[in-house]
Amino acid sequence: MNKPKTTVRRTLIARNDTTVLQFLSLYLLVLAFFILLVTISTVDKKKVEAVVDSIKSDAEQDKRESGPILAGQVFQDKTTELFATALGVQKIEIMQLGKIMRIQMTADALFEPEKAIIKKSKQPLIDRVIAALSSRPSGYQFDMEFVIGSAYSSGRNLPTQQSLEMRRAGAFVREMLSRGAPPDAVSIGMGHIEKGQVVMWFYVRSPNDAKKFYKRLIAPPEE
Repeated sequence: MNKPKTTVRRTLIARNDTTVLQFLSLYLLVLAFFILLVTISTVDKKKVEAVVDSIKSDAEQDKRESGPILAGQVFQDKTTELFATALGVQKIEIMQLGKIMRIQMTADALFEPEKAIIKKSKQPLIDRVIAALSSRPSGYQFDMEFVIGSAYSSGRNLPTQQSLEMRRAGAFVREMLSRGAPPDAVSIGMGHIEKGQVVMWFYVRSPNDAKKFYKRLIAPPEE
């Protein structure tokens, strides 16, 4: 009668051993699965971080490159708005978006008739132009070239003697500087344009552009 009991006990122990092995196998399988998930998530996290860093880098680059252009567009918009309703303005042109614009007007709309005196009615306009020129972003500059047309004195040469156009150009730059325009932002001259016309060029220049421009101005004339 004792032999069957021993057989039953051994059978139970064998079954218990089998259960333990199955439990350990399942535990190891689940552990391996979680290790795999952690590994995958770590790799994916690194990939996400790399993508985010790349996007941030591209965004910063775009910001550095577009910043001055956007500032130049704002400057052009302000300048266009200033001259859009001014009497005597004949043409407003954006030659290069965010960088170069051209405004043409009659000289008599800006100056007293036959005098080198800026009209009092145009002084508020001058002040707003000065404010626009002074709003340059850090490291960049807004420049203005004031060119007044003059009749040729002989052949295709501009006059060398003092003329009304010369006096008006001088009066314009003195008015600008006396009212607070940045000294390095305004240049004047006489050009081969129709007499009685004024052309104003507005530029947004980077440090390299400004350096090249001033280098060209002081370069000795070619023989």
